[in-house]
Amino acid sequence: MLKRGISLSIFATIVVAAACGSDDSTSPPPVSKIVNFTAALSPANEPSVTGNPTGTGTFTATLDTSTHVFTWNTTFTGLTANASLGHIHGPFTAGGTGSAGVILNFDPAVSTGGTFTNVTFTGLKTATSGSATGSVTLNNALSLTATIKGDSLEKLLLAGAVYVNIHTATNPGGEIRGQISKK
Repeated sequence: MLKRGISLSIFATIVVAAACGSDDSTSPPPVSKIVNFTAALSPANEPSVTGNPTGTGTFTATLDTSTHVFTWNTTFTGLTANASLGHIHGPFTAGGTGSAGVILNFDPAVSTGGTFTNVTFTGLKTATSGSATGSVTLNNALSLTATIKGDSLEKLLLAGAVYVNIHTATNPGGEIRGQISKK
């Protein structure tokens, strides 16, 4: 009787384990995980600022790690001249010196590869205050540069290895900058 009870107990455990590990194609899709990012833009973060800029800016973004949709919003104000460019640069280690290459351009007229949606850059070449907004799906099919694809940018974002900046004619290398980090 004891052997029969042990056998039934083992059998029941195997059945439960098999049921829990089934690969049911009707199971729901993976739950989206939204990662939030932020950066505070200031002249103090730019290595080669000239003049006496007092501009500031903010960058906020979300990344859905299930769909890989990256959505951003950057605002800036108080620049020494009209905004001429805005980008995400990398790879760049927080606290590092110098600059990194452009990965994602905020100007919809200059954006390369892939499909960007709802991309706007207000104040570009017309104002000292404005914003840049947009979204893009970060996948291997999206070529952002000759060496960086969308999925590479996703990895750099998650690693905190990118920064955002806004350029002006007064400071063509960038007037305000902020390292992008997870919230």
